[in-house]
Amino acid sequence: MDKLIRPVFTLELNYKLVPGLVTIGKYDGTHPCLTAATTADKVLIHSPHRKNANITGRIIWSESNREIATLNINQSITALSAGILLPEDEKDILIVGTETHILAYHVHDNKDVFYKECPDGVRAITMGTFKDSKAQIVMVGGNSSVHGYDHEGNEIFWTAVGDVVTSMILMDYNKDGSNELVVSSEDFNIRIFKGDQIIAEHVETEVVTGLAVLPENRFAYSVSNGTVGVYEQDVRLWRVKSKHFAISMQNYDLLGQGSTQLITGWSNGKIDCRSTKTGEVLFKDTMTAGVAGVVEGDYRSVGKTDVICASSEGEVRGYTTTKSLSTPPGAGLEQDTVRELLARKQALILELKHYENNSKYNENAMNQMESYESDGVIPANTRLQIGIATSEEKSKNNKVEIYVSTNNSTIIKAVVIFAEGIFKGETHVVHPPQSKLSSDILIPLFIPRDTPVDIHIKALVGYAHSIQFHVFEITRQLPRFSMYTLLETSTKKAESYVEFKINERLQRICMWINQNFLLPSDIEVDSGSHLPMRLKCLRDGSELMMTFDISGRTVFYTENMSLAADLVQSLTMFLKIESLESKASFLKEEENLNTCMEKLTEIQDARLRLGTDVADRLGQIRALVIRAEDSRLNDIEEMPKYYNELRLLNKELISSYNIRLHNYNEGLETMKSINSIIQRASRLRVGPNSASMINYCRLAIKNNNTDGLLKIIRTGEM
Repeated sequence: MDKLIRPVFTLELNYKLVPGLVTIGKYDGTHPCLTAATTADKVLIHSPHRKNANITGRIIWSESNREIATLNINQSITALSAGILLPEDEKDILIVGTETHILAYHVHDNKDVFYKECPDGVRAITMGTFKDSKAQIVMVGGNSSVHGYDHEGNEIFWTAVGDVVTSMILMDYNKDGSNELVVSSEDFNIRIFKGDQIIAEHVETEVVTGLAVLPENRFAYSVSNGTVGVYEQDVRLWRVKSKHFAISMQNYDLLGQGSTQLITGWSNGKIDCRSTKTGEVLFKDTMTAGVAGVVEGDYRSVGKTDVICASSEGEVRGYTTTKSLSTPPGAGLEQDTVRELLARKQALILELKHYENNSKYNENAMNQMESYESDGVIPANTRLQIGIATSEEKSKNNKVEIYVSTNNSTIIKAVVIFAEGIFKGETHVVHPPQSKLSSDILIPLFIPRDTPVDIHIKALVGYAHSIQFHVFEITRQLPRFSMYTLLETSTKKAESYVEFKINERLQRICMWINQNFLLPSDIEVDSGSHLPMRLKCLRDGSELMMTFDISGRTVFYTENMSLAADLVQSLTMFLKIESLESKASFLKEEENLNTCMEKLTEIQDARLRLGTDVADRLGQIRALVIRAEDSRLNDIEEMPKYYNELRLLNKELISSYNIRLHNYNEGLETMKSINSIIQRASRLRVGPNSASMINYCRLAIKNNNTDGLLKIIRTGEM
């Protein structure tokens, strides 16, 4: 199929582009212009339909190429986006993010719409409608938070994320007709915000680097380990993994099937087109350098959009749907069905061939036992049995153990386990030496985080001298809190806790425990009105105590706030509780927060002092330059003295700059720690209570009210 698709246009920008920082905008309201960040801290704007050659201002038009203009930013560009922002204006506005500021720039009128300082930095930008606002909002993701700005630069939205934001999109996630905000961050999470509330979370195995909106309420995501996949609400439709990593994703109907495909640009220059439903590759091409971005626009002014791919070396290719590839409605579904049936046919033919090879040994089997075993023929009633349990050893390597065995004298030659986030490379192979082959095998697993894990087990079963082996496949899901084992006695319960009240029967609580913990046997409610649970974490040896009363009072005792938050979210999701308030006391987190707030105050004071010192030195420099110039004309012997003083002042300015840079980076880390604690504390509540708690915390931070902030984290209220 790739032979039928060729670029409809190619061009060379002759600029090196920054991967991931490519967008497209209609800055005159009609003609799309490819826009990208260059390695020289400039924004490049390619205008193939440029008419006005006399535009002046911040934009500088190239003398060698009349279609290219550059916008000097003079700071490292970290994010780039374009879209309609101003009310009653159809012209797109360019949004440029740097480490410290965000610029909304009107390219057509060559003027700033707004320019704002972003103390939390700018890592990702998206534009659209959100919450109750019908006007366009610029959503800015920083080092640990998300801010929303209107067209005047006023902050109208803020929420804590807890880690560095990597990508954001606005889309109708839950099919309610309005946009939700989908945010990915470096803590491996994809969070979905409905207004101020988190309505869903997806946890991946590594950092999610990109998000893209797809039709039918789906979205695509890319991971730093080379994975690309598609979600439809909480269901992952598919995922694939490559040794390279995805730079940019765009939905576009390249094959004329009436439904869009996912176009992905990769770090090695590969471009592929995949079915959004199955992930099957339908088209491939390769650029001469790594892909910098993939966008969509009517670049040829033919009334039909093209998908445009730009490389990091400045090569641009445009692809479009060709008539030769267009198919009648419904043909795409027929092709998918035929392709699926052919794949199943090939698998069945291969399986039948193996059975035919083995069946010839069924006759006279008793006289040819050695040949019978060597060719892999095993009893028809052979079954593979799986047992999963926690193991607590005296050593520190406490793990979850998977026990695999057969029900007869056959041996297990090897076991292959596929699982996300447990093994490096997602695959673990256990291959005992020939002398230790037996009918059972014990495999220890270490689960690094509290997330449900699907494990796919493939076991090769046969005899010790077999040449061919039967492959048994079994899939099991490890519960979310697998790395916790029951304690018969506890030394003492933790001082930190979260407490709340729920109206639910203890039998339902038992169902949640049995479903989410790996216990030797199911927990049942006795005749009493109190259900205590004492557990130990196999990762660090910390203890967890959960108490449930028939009155609904529930308390989780643990020093780990993240664990407490995970338990609250898991329980409320299981019980379908949409609103929950709680009281909490986590002394270590409160001490950390108090320390961070004091440190933040010191950093802010130091920043003001350093700014004043710089202003004073600049005044001294101006005076010395004038004196030095006067000396050059009137008394040249005095001139070296002034220039020597200038040299010393310059050294002081450089030293001051390094101190300010260190101060700024320290401030970012401190703010990130504060936002991380706030985000964890918000997950101790559910629904409106969680959202209002974050807003209260924001006010307390603005007012530098540490005591108020601690009270909010404890009670969820001002």
